[in-house]
Amino acid sequence: MLNFDIDAAELERLATQFDSSAREIDQAYGGALRRTAGNVRRLSSTGLQSELGLRNATALRRRIKEFRMRKGGGQSIHMWFGANDLPISAFKGRPRAVPGGIEFNGTTVLGAFFAKPGGKKRGVYVRKGPGRYPIVEAMMPVADRMMIYLEDEVFVDIEGLFFRNFESEIRARTILGVGRK
Repeated sequence: MLNFDIDAAELERLATQFDSSAREIDQAYGGALRRTAGNVRRLSSTGLQSELGLRNATALRRRIKEFRMRKGGGQSIHMWFGANDLPISAFKGRPRAVPGGIEFNGTTVLGAFFAKPGGKKRGVYVRKGPGRYPIVEAMMPVADRMMIYLEDEVFVDIEGLFFRNFESEIRARTILGVGRK
């Protein structure tokens, strides 16, 4: 789990700069957390799609979850990134048969073969048991590349992103009157 600390002095400086109330600060803090989580979600799904060479971001979007927590008056957002193996059909590229299996994007899957089970689209499969059936689609590992990309590209400036979002939220609530009844 990756935690980042928010500089309370910077929050206070921004709050006094815009002469905001405690209620406006709490609302701006929650809004900034939601916007930051959305930004991280968008950056990670689009970046990982190109980094991993996926056909589309659908498989990634299902694997990124965010949970909002409110404990003891404080707010936090937990993000979960599923780093399980992905099926070969999710990646760009064309697999080819080699002796002993299938080669795909420089990786050889031993014991894999081409099949069209039940009239489905042709894919790369491996046998699950010792018999002829069941067969399952072959998978490619992505966990290492995912974590390296997230740590090096997405989470580098998360604190700066949060403070930009907080500043725009506090400005909107104090100057423009957003959220007032």
